[in-house]
Amino acid sequence: MEFDYNKLLNEASDVLSQKNKTEERLKVPDPEIIYEGKSTIIRNFLDIADMLNRNPEDIMKYLTKKFGIGANIVSRRLIINRKIKEDDLGEKMNEYMAAYVLCYECNSPDTTIEKVGRTYLLVCKACGAQHPIKITREIKENEDELLEGKTYSVAVSEIGRSGEGHAFYGEYTIYIPNVKKGEHVRVLIKKIKKNIAIAEVSK
Repeated sequence: MEFDYNKLLNEASDVLSQKNKTEERLKVPDPEIIYEGKSTIIRNFLDIADMLNRNPEDIMKYLTKKFGIGANIVSRRLIINRKIKEDDLGEKMNEYMAAYVLCYECNSPDTTIEKVGRTYLLVCKACGAQHPIKITREIKENEDELLEGKTYSVAVSEIGRSGEGHAFYGEYTIYIPNVKKGEHVRVLIKKIKKNIAIAEVSK
């Protein structure tokens, strides 16, 4: 089946998939950081934990272990018993998300953690990928950014009405002709409009 990339891009831009709405809903708010005395306070800490669908105690333990300092949750705020630079705090939050939240395949935050035997799996609701949790994971700059003319590895999670495959990468929905649901493919990005991208399988 032949596809007109411009036509497909316009159709996709006019009618966003429900998954795109979910991705937008899952956009994580930036930490609201203030300093009181020698303490660092994240005022919207529980809002962040709720959005990530993670236990706030687990996030707190991760941060306190990384910084080697005590902390406690009061109301909806996290109070860390030391002044920490905003950039350092942001770096550790990004590390937590890379290991425990963002899908290793499509980078979606719409994930859950499930225990199978003695192994904890990161399960993605967007693309269906399941991977054992990696305690450390390389964090790439702009890893959720798509660029025209670049290639990316993605998982096809659904098939659209016109027969094209849909993959999700960060906030983008990628439309890929001539693929099957469940396939893992490397694609070349042909065109991008807002958060919709049209791609073809890279040869």
